[in-house]
Amino acid sequence: MANETTVSTLAGHFHTERIDALTAPYAIDPFCSIGHVRKAEVPQGTKVVAFARVTKDTALSGTITEATGLSNVAYDTAKVSATVAEVGILRQSTKLSERQSLYGTGGLLMEFLDDGVKMCLEKAETDVNAEWANASTSVGTSAAPFTLADLGSALAQHTINKSQGALYGFMHATAGKNLRQEVLGSGAAWITTGAGNSVLRAPNADGFMGELMGVQLYTNNLGVTASADKVSCFLVSASLPGNDERYCPTGMAVAWVPEATPIFYNPVLSGGMQVAITMAYGLVEVLDYGYVKAPTIA
Repeated sequence: MANETTVSTLAGHFHTERIDALTAPYAIDPFCSIGHVRKAEVPQGTKVVAFARVTKDTALSGTITEATGLSNVAYDTAKVSATVAEVGILRQSTKLSERQSLYGTGGLLMEFLDDGVKMCLEKAETDVNAEWANASTSVGTSAAPFTLADLGSALAQHTINKSQGALYGFMHATAGKNLRQEVLGSGAAWITTGAGNSVLRAPNADGFMGELMGVQLYTNNLGVTASADKVSCFLVSASLPGNDERYCPTGMAVAWVPEATPIFYNPVLSGGMQVAITMAYGLVEVLDYGYVKAPTIA
């Protein structure tokens, strides 16, 4: 056997001395971006979801004119597809570790499930944030800190892009630090008016770090690094109140959310239990104009 949960790996769960009944958790980032992308369920029998989009007719000067016959112009649509892939983690234990564990067999199983769900969601959050590097429009300067001017430029760029809907602002932790330093350095201009108060607070467990310039800002450490920069993004959210999810730039195909498949009393593992926690999803850019990326010095 290899890589299974044994007596030695469960050292913190045993009555080798008087210990507290609660096990301290590891540090984990909030999952904030997953909830703001457009989602579609994968139908049975396939692993692909297609997202349709309309092809805009741009030569209006020749097709819409006064006092002339109308031109015949086709209504065209296109599609992009997201293919799901399975991710997950396998936990297995020996019977001896289960019998001697402080939590017992049932409690140890619950620990496996809690841990596995977190691992799957962390992977999904990382992949969602990696999508932001695909945006064709960008604000800010590579290898430079994120600034208040960059945030203002992102809003202006959304006007140029003709995007519609309330924005979700993903700030890589480094960019969030830069933004707070900017607000503090601005002194009375932001602090005495209270306009920057919310971004100076510690972020919540969901990653929310406040609202600035009308944009809800969230942060974690799971953003992608591209060309030595940390990538932040401002995109039309699929879930903020009043938004139409069709304007969200990213489509997420979901076959299943974190799901457990247990095998109890596996004889290969001395009669211990085995459980796999998996998730299956895929991501694709549906619209390019609905998001703007911002590089930040690493």
